[in-house]
Order: sequence, then structure tokens, then C-alpha cells
Amino acid sequence: FDGEGGRTSTVQVKQKDSEIGKIPQMAPSSQSTQPQAQQDKVSLKELKSKGKWAAWITIFSYVYGDLTVASQLPPDSRQDSWLLMKSSLPGLVVSLIYIAIVTWWGPLYMSNRQPVKGLKPIMISYNAFQVVFSAWIFYEGGMSGWFGSYKLVCQTCDFSDNPQAIRMLNIAYWYYISKFIDFIDTLFFVMHKKYEHISVLHVCHHALMATSLWFGLRYQPGGHITLMGFLNSFVHTVMYLYYLLAALGPRVRPYLWWKKYLTTLQMVQFTLIFFHALLPAFVECEIPTAFFRWLCVVAAMFFVLFSNFYIKAYRRHRKEQEEISTEVTKHLTKMCFIGAPLPNSVHSGGVDNMAGAVPKKMPNDDVEDSMGTGASKDAPNLRLRSGVGQ
Repeated sequence: FDGEGGRTSTVQVKQKDSEIGKIPQMAPSSQSTQPQAQQDKVSLKELKSKGKWAAWITIFSYVYGDLTVASQLPPDSRQDSWLLMKSSLPGLVVSLIYIAIVTWWGPLYMSNRQPVKGLKPIMISYNAFQVVFSAWIFYEGGMSGWFGSYKLVCQTCDFSDNPQAIRMLNIAYWYYISKFIDFIDTLFFVMHKKYEHISVLHVCHHALMATSLWFGLRYQPGGHITLMGFLNSFVHTVMYLYYLLAALGPRVRPYLWWKKYLTTLQMVQFTLIFFHALLPAFVECEIPTAFFRWLCVVAAMFFVLFSNFYIKAYRRHRKEQEEISTEVTKHLTKMCFIGAPLPNSVHSGGVDNMAGAVPKKMPNDDVEDSMGTGASKDAPNLRLRSGVGQ
């Protein structure tokens, strides 16, 4: 009965009982309170901004390479008839189209669609191919010189038709082609609508490599600067192996404890490439000055981009953990307040009903990997992948 003597329905009684036994919920995040359409709009706007930055940085790298390398050195005539090697413009155009697709057209096309399903077998095959392809490039780069015949401090480029020189030229070309294949990584992000992985660093990394490597291949396809591709192909082999194993499911993930060392491997690669590029400045070496200056600038650019990303990712991770800790503390304080009525669900043994009051999963507990396989990841986005050599 209500307060005025009227009869209260059974449904109303149950509603009131459920309200009494209801456990206060944590305040929803700002993202969860926004309509999905509004969230998509914000994501599209952020992606456009990232795309603009990536495009400007890519164009700057192209202009810098054209002014410091192409205008001062003669091209290697052995490549005149090869695909994409006659001019540097096709590589730049393809890179800019890639940026437009992954930061504008692709997300816009997917805005009113559900994430594409059934891609796991394709991604497993793709990762397996990349493992084999990267390992082959690493092996060929070593057999062409870096396993013994090349000098670490000052190795000039051999432009002759010597079999070993031709072998290095061929593998350098395939390494360049692999940079365009790597664009598929970001397409998986778009199809899965994992836009949080499409950072400025990720897009710049792919676009810059496809653009900048052309100058190295066209004007110095061997010698000192090839250490970059040699080291990077090894890093790629390790990282794609991780993504391949992670995609196989939960049974394999306990054996992926070494994933935490992948970020360190990337940064070590950057450091080695940067200081190796500086060596000709301190010894007598016939390597063109324009080249080691260009290589140092490119290496430094990537080092700054990666460092900035990881610092921001670490700060963001710390902030998320602090916010969650604060919310949990507030909620537990309310639950434990002396005199607070116990929920009916507790009296009736419904302990499971309390689960909604506590977050089931903390950020980064089980973040999907960059290829969308569901593999666990570090707080920094490992899929942003290996450094200068990618």
C-alpha cells in the first residue's frame, strides 16, 4: 500500500525492492556517455588531424632528401628500368594516398558499418608471410656483406656488376618494396575500427619509410647505409613472429612473456642506426657527406617520434590507473559506510550481483594487439613497430 491508502502493484513493489538493493555504480566515463555517433565524429576529426601532420612530415622528408641527396649525387644506372625507381614521385604519391585512406576515407567509409569480421585467418597468413619475408631479407643482407665482408666503420658502396654487389642491390630493392606491403598493417586497424592504434607515429613511420628509402636505394644501394635495413629486417622478423603467435589464441600467450622486450629492441635499433650513421664524420671515409647527414636526420626524426609517443603513452597509462584507483576507493567507501543498508542481493546470497560495482578489467589488462588479434599488449603501442628501417 502507498502512503495515501492506495494499493501498490506487485511490479512497483519489486521495482522499489530492486532500487533498495541496487549497488551504486561507478560513474561512467565521458566516452560511454556520449552517443556512438558523436564518438565516431570525434574519432574522425582526430584522425584527420593526425593525417595532416603525417602528410606534412612526409613531404618535408621528401623535400629534404631531394635537396640533400638527389641534387648532389648521380643515380645508380643499374636501376633505371626497375619499377618505381625512375622517379621519387610515385613513392611520395602512394604514401600520401595511404595517409588519406587510413586517416580519412577508410574511417569515413566504416563510420556507419560494423567492424569487419572473419579476418583472423587472413591476418595469421599475413603475419606468417612477413616473418618469412623479413627473415629472408635479413639473411640476404648478411650474406651480401654484413655477415663478414662489410666493415662496420666505413663501407663504401660497390656500383659494379660484381655478384655480391648485385646481390646487395637486389635485396635492398626488395626491402624497399616491403615498405609498401607494410601498409596492410594499418588497413587491418581501419577494418577493425581500432582507430586508437592509428597514431601520428604509426602513420608517419610507414609513409616516411616508403618515401625516404627511395633516395638510399637510388643513390647508394649498398655499403654503410644498408645496416639500417639489415637490423630492421631482424626486428621485423621478431615482431611479426610475436603477432603471429599472439594471433593463435590464449594457449600460446603464456609463452609470449618476451613481448615486454620488444619496445627495448626498437629503441636499441634506433640508437645503433643513429650512431652508426655518424661514424663517417669522425674517420676518413669516401661515403658522400650528403648521405650520412640525410641518414642521421631521418634516424633522429624517428627517434624523436618514438620517444615522444612512448612518453605520452606512459603518462596516459599512469593517469588512467590513478583515475581508476580513485573511483574504486570512492565506491568502496560508500559500500563500507557505517549504517549503510545492505543490498537485498547480499541478504539473498546474490553476491554475483555485486560484480557490476567493480570494474571487471583494468586498462591494458587485455588490450587487443595492433593487428586486432586480441593479444595482450604493453601500454605503448607495440604495433607501431620497428624504427627507422621499417
